[in-house]
Amino acid sequence: MRNRIKKVYVACAAAMLALGGCDLLDVSNPNDLVEEDVRQEAAATAVVNGALTLMSSSVSQSWQPYLVASDEMSWIGSRDAWLSLDQGFLDDPFNEFIDGPFPAMGQGRWMTDEAVEILTEHLGNNPTSDAFKTDLARAQLYSGIMYMMIGEIQEDFAFSDKTESGAPVGPGNMSSVLDGAIQRFNEAVTGFSAVGDADMSMAAMALRARAQQSRAIWDAINPSPSGNGLVNATSAAADAQAVIDAAGGNDADWAYNLEFSSASRSNSMAGWVNDRKENQIDVSIATRSDQNDINGIALMDPIDGVADPAVIKWLNQWKGGSYLDKGGIYPDLTLASTRMMHLILAENALAGGNDDMFMMHINHIRAMDESTPFSGQIDNMEMLQHTRRVNVLLQGLRLADMYRWGLTDPLWQTPSAAMAKPGTMLPISIIEVRANCHLNGQGCGG
Repeated sequence: MRNRIKKVYVACAAAMLALGGCDLLDVSNPNDLVEEDVRQEAAATAVVNGALTLMSSSVSQSWQPYLVASDEMSWIGSRDAWLSLDQGFLDDPFNEFIDGPFPAMGQGRWMTDEAVEILTEHLGNNPTSDAFKTDLARAQLYSGIMYMMIGEIQEDFAFSDKTESGAPVGPGNMSSVLDGAIQRFNEAVTGFSAVGDADMSMAAMALRARAQQSRAIWDAINPSPSGNGLVNATSAAADAQAVIDAAGGNDADWAYNLEFSSASRSNSMAGWVNDRKENQIDVSIATRSDQNDINGIALMDPIDGVADPAVIKWLNQWKGGSYLDKGGIYPDLTLASTRMMHLILAENALAGGNDDMFMMHINHIRAMDESTPFSGQIDNMEMLQHTRRVNVLLQGLRLADMYRWGLTDPLWQTPSAAMAKPGTMLPISIIEVRANCHLNGQGCGG
């Protein structure tokens, strides 16, 4: 999505945390920066903080239509476009809830890449500066998150540059976007390691592990799902084990979260779910009152027969304390965790025929919740699918898992893309189609 109000937009992105927003009508605003100001070395940290805010906002907006199309969330409100997504019609570029988040996705992608470019220049001019090394590593991390999210949830994407239209990547080439995420995480790991920031280096490795596994999952569902859906991502496994070790060992329950607050931005998805109540956690996961509030857990642990403790963990986070609370608009969103790392290693083991290793990693996850160890009480594939579902809840991964394992939502309609063409993700939305000369049929000549 091109930025048509360049000066104001860049000023907002760079100074967002300090200014709390920009008034487009206040032409005498002394805080209205031009792009040259943003490129000053003194603004470096503000640029990266602005990139973080835009990236976090984009994730919170973009995940929601993806999750409503899956069996993690469902429509309970008054806006029929959510119902269309809930029924599996996720390929409609005119859908307002596909179209609405698209500009934020474009802005977040552009600003995180811009931050990388700016900090690369600053570090080139000051090659011994640990401050610039740290900010560059942060910028690369945030850019990697944007590319990872786009590669995970989008059917296609166009990398436009403000008013200059970019050609679409093409559905068959979207794996290259995930490759781009992995490369950015490579740079982030190197950068954080260079300044001795072990915690952020671990976070970057965890995100790289997720991106590497998502890259393998992309192959499993494109051009259409095939086989048993298991993936064996060797590079993801190496990172996953390194993260587990760095976090404190096999039973360490660590997560990397995006945080939201009144000082930055709210979590848009939480606004729609907890505040507006247009959507809600799916009834396969949580039960509802007559007022459509969560009043219990529907998804049971397959061994202990109790409300799954991992579901409780993530819904407590989502509601800001207890899953029975109304919840607010600032809950964290988890992007990576040691639970996810064990899941990567467990799946690799199962795909490779190592049942003992599979069971070991499943039980490290179960130990975090003090659950009964798994010892073959149910089929291994069933155990993997359940454990992954409850431990990456509300983390932007469910629809791809449903596709690769042949799972369907009871609400999906027969003619919907989710049913008729499994593997379909979110399209380039109409706001971009109309503005992009590569897509609108007007041509890019002249």
